[in-house]
Amino acid sequence: MYEEEKPHLLALPAQPYDTARVLYRTVDPEGHLAWLQNFYSVPWQRIGELLPVRVTENELIVYGPDVKEIARHELFPSGTTGQKRSLPEHAPGRDQQQKRELLKQRFAEFGPDGILFFDELLRARHHGKDEALRVLRLLTVYRKEDLASALERAVRYRAFSWSAVERIVAAQARPRSAMESLAIEAQEHLDEILQQTSLAARSTAEYQPLLEETTHHDENEKDDRTDDGSHEPVA
Repeated sequence: MYEEEKPHLLALPAQPYDTARVLYRTVDPEGHLAWLQNFYSVPWQRIGELLPVRVTENELIVYGPDVKEIARHELFPSGTTGQKRSLPEHAPGRDQQQKRELLKQRFAEFGPDGILFFDELLRARHHGKDEALRVLRLLTVYRKEDLASALERAVRYRAFSWSAVERIVAAQARPRSAMESLAIEAQEHLDEILQQTSLAARSTAEYQPLLEETTHHDENEKDDRTDDGSHEPVA
């Protein structure tokens, strides 16, 4: 029977079906994201970012905004809570020049005011790089546009410190919730979909064979029943 059916079988998909869960998580001030009450590290430069995460049976994989893998961890056993997996390469390194360049790249995301604030912060404060990192951690609480507005105001009044930015953003912005973060991400995804070429409407004639097949099936089933509605016995 197998040899008879073999020519009619379809090939298996080239790629296995992915059963992993896909979700989004915001990186906390310590450079970790949460899953089932445990915490997994990502590169510290991602603090405050909302990142896509894939959870398989045994692993948690984190991707950057460009959907390139940036972290991979073995999951804690079921029932484990409050634990952390932290990789040494995810923590700020001892190379101060490299740390400065990476921080400057993050502040460049806020435009010219972000770069100016960062440069002046390092010039004015003894622990400027640490304060710069604390400013980025505000992204876990406030929206990016709110922090950009606070940096612009700090530059205008030459208030180059983390505490000044914290006071400004607290006074003129409302903290966001985790659900708001997910809603924003979903809206951006929907906008991308809606910008794609729309599909043309299909003719109703294409569905006619389905209706005919259903009618034919009902008639055959009716023929198989006796007058009292019961099925005829099978010989």
